[in-house]
Amino acid sequence: MKKYIIVVIALIYIFLGVNVPFAEANIWTQKVNLGGTTGAARHAAVSFSIGSKGYIGTGWDGSSYYSDFWEYDSGTWTQKADFGGGARAHAVGFSIGSKGYIGTGYNGSSDCKDFWEYDPDPTVNKWTQKADFGGGVRESAVGFSIGSKGYVGTGVVYDEEGTAIANYKDFWEYDPDPTVNKWTQKADFGGVARDSAIGFSIGSNSKGYIGTGWDVDTNPLKDFWEYDPTVVPDGTWTQKADLGGKARYYAVGFSIDSKGYIGTGWDGSSDYSDFWEYDPTVVPDGTWTQKADFGGGARDSVVGFSIDSKGYIGTGFDGSSEYKDFWEYDPYDRIPDQFTFTDQSDVALNTIVTSNTITVSGIDAAASISITGGTYSINGVPSTSVTVINGDQVTIQLTSSGSYSTKTSATLTIGGVSATFNVTTQAAPASSGGGGGGCFIATAAFGSPMAGQVEILRQFRDRYLLTNVIGRKFVAWYYRNGPAAASYIKDKPLAKAAVRVTLYPLIGVSFLLISGYLPFVIVGLLLSALFFLRFRPKKLSAK
Repeated sequence: MKKYIIVVIALIYIFLGVNVPFAEANIWTQKVNLGGTTGAARHAAVSFSIGSKGYIGTGWDGSSYYSDFWEYDSGTWTQKADFGGGARAHAVGFSIGSKGYIGTGYNGSSDCKDFWEYDPDPTVNKWTQKADFGGGVRESAVGFSIGSKGYVGTGVVYDEEGTAIANYKDFWEYDPDPTVNKWTQKADFGGVARDSAIGFSIGSNSKGYIGTGWDVDTNPLKDFWEYDPTVVPDGTWTQKADLGGKARYYAVGFSIDSKGYIGTGWDGSSDYSDFWEYDPTVVPDGTWTQKADFGGGARDSVVGFSIDSKGYIGTGFDGSSEYKDFWEYDPYDRIPDQFTFTDQSDVALNTIVTSNTITVSGIDAAASISITGGTYSINGVPSTSVTVINGDQVTIQLTSSGSYSTKTSATLTIGGVSATFNVTTQAAPASSGGGGGGCFIATAAFGSPMAGQVEILRQFRDRYLLTNVIGRKFVAWYYRNGPAAASYIKDKPLAKAAVRVTLYPLIGVSFLLISGYLPFVIVGLLLSALFFLRFRPKKLSAK
């Protein structure tokens, strides 16, 4: 029975080993907490991304409001200038070009309408107040950007007792051009008035989206609407397919490439961890597909953004605790099909060798690429790029060893899949036409491949000729023609004697090079010459 159990376990491990790479798509990976060890847990914060960096700031922990502001870059958090408008929660934020924007919200005593611009340039790192939001004070609104404009709409205002005075459905466009800095009212949001909804834009179709939320009758919502700003003069709203999950508010939403994503949230009694993908290309109303549940568990009032085709979610509240954890979502399969390089042997010494070409396949988004022991080219061009995409053609380049019969390797890794390119140099030339490890003429002249003079010439060849292009070309020429010359002189004593006399100067210089004495000899000769010139006898003058 034990044998069968062992076999079953082994088969399970084999199955997992084969299938684990395919689980890389649609996964959540926990990253470093907001602010590392110094950031505070919170909910109802605000976030956006600019280029390859993400930003989170403000928020509430149940007793304190925050104005701190943090930048996320390649797994590291850096605290930046505090939000210029002061501590608050339930604000709205988005980015336009290279700038970020935050406004509205609740500061602990009143709702706000101020609006601020953030410049992340390290030499600036500054907040600048802009025109107040055109719709007036409110909190829990939504915002996004399309092209060079920002948009804010919906939201709620509470009285001093915490009772909602009104939900809103107005919708406003912001022009950040310094010569304009103006809000312009657009077509009202197409659904009922609400707060605590989600909003995002999908850049590939230049449309904005608002969905879910909490209406004036305290009902959670799941409807979903598309805003098209190109329909003049005020844009137009079109209802799309309802969110695939349950109705909710205080959810989170963002877009990755051509898809939108909504997840987490609260329905008034329960928090959620489910996560959904919206594809607007499925006509007429788009379609929702459930994806992997958020890795941090059920909660609401989280924030999120996307960077480099990946989504990020952090902070939040689960009804009893605030959070500061931070998670990365990757919707893509970035593990390529296995690839191989063909090893090469009998390669010349100290030569740049190029591998066969492999074509990247099996991925649906950019995957990381790295190499040890060599360099690589992508699509025929030497490259230092750290990513490749499906269909890219890659070759490896490395330099062969300077020694005979020696293997040199380079290992290329793409999306966690690796292959090694091995290059082995040629064997040392064999004896021929008189032997001597390729020193044919010297062996014939001195009578043995073991002669000391032959060994000196052999070392000179290996150390000085075979280590450069010109030397290798000379050696190759010598190997082609040397055997015939050696065969000619080996039975002719006078010819061998003449060759020995001719070779001795070369042997002498080679010995001095190999032994390291040549510099001393040269210095000695120069000193002797100077000594001779200094003390040479003066010519007697004729009388």
